[in-house]
Amino acid sequence: MNIGIIGGGAVGLLYASQLSKQFAVSLYVKRQEQQQLLKEQGITVLHSENWKETRKVGVMEWDNDVPLKDDLIIVATKQYGLTAILPVLKMCSREQSILFLQNGMSHVDLLEQLSKPQILLGVVEHGVKKINDCTVMWTGKGRTKIAGYPLTSKDRQAAIFINSWMDSLGVDFPLKVCKDYYGMMIEKLLVNAIINPLTAIFDVRNGDLLSNQYYQNCMKRLYNEMDFLVETDNREHMWNHIYSICEKTAENSSSMKRDINAGRETEVDAILGYMINLAEKQGKSVPLTEFIYEAVKGLQNDASC
Repeated sequence: MNIGIIGGGAVGLLYASQLSKQFAVSLYVKRQEQQQLLKEQGITVLHSENWKETRKVGVMEWDNDVPLKDDLIIVATKQYGLTAILPVLKMCSREQSILFLQNGMSHVDLLEQLSKPQILLGVVEHGVKKINDCTVMWTGKGRTKIAGYPLTSKDRQAAIFINSWMDSLGVDFPLKVCKDYYGMMIEKLLVNAIINPLTAIFDVRNGDLLSNQYYQNCMKRLYNEMDFLVETDNREHMWNHIYSICEKTAENSSSMKRDINAGRETEVDAILGYMINLAEKQGKSVPLTEFIYEAVKGLQNDASC
């Protein structure tokens, strides 16, 4: 089975490396410098100071005019990069499947434009940091959650992929199949909407949100404003889940914090922007969320100047 992975960022490199242990993987990247480096050196994953692994995968130049031939395509770009690659995804046939691995949920609104391929939505729970164009550090091992949009069971290609992943890679690279894509993604959205922007604004690691009582108070107030998205009897459980993720990734720097520090565009529109839109549709007032959104946009504007 041939797997194509679009995007040479941290997530794309990690998934290309790990999935290449079972599948024939082609990694699509735009920059020629990265293409050359990957062809020469492969992908190196740093597990710890004393353990690393390097694997070679197929490296392909991204072309906006050429259809993809892979059986299953994994989209590992940032949210704001999806519009540019959408024309190629529209060329995919009914025999192909596409798995999206984005933060936030704004890409869900684009899926109606993809009428032919089977769609899978995924959530990445791993912590991974890009060191350079061919090296990533695996800072926290978690799971990949996936769900069909709208159903997984109808798609033979996806079923082969899922079963093969679980049978061959499931111990070291766990996969969980969820029935409800919306619930799966709302859970991740809430985690990202609280941890990412606050760590970016305060310029701290994830664990500092818990160790500093004032930061933790901000977390709780922000969650209380967003909990209209959660069933009443599940709200305490969801808060505990967010707290637990923060604990498990205590030493990590969120992607939004790293983007701000590096002067890159963030995914705040796909995360908090999407959250604000949901609130508007339900007639909810979310002034704190709007304030946090504007604060991150301000930091992003300053960082890019």
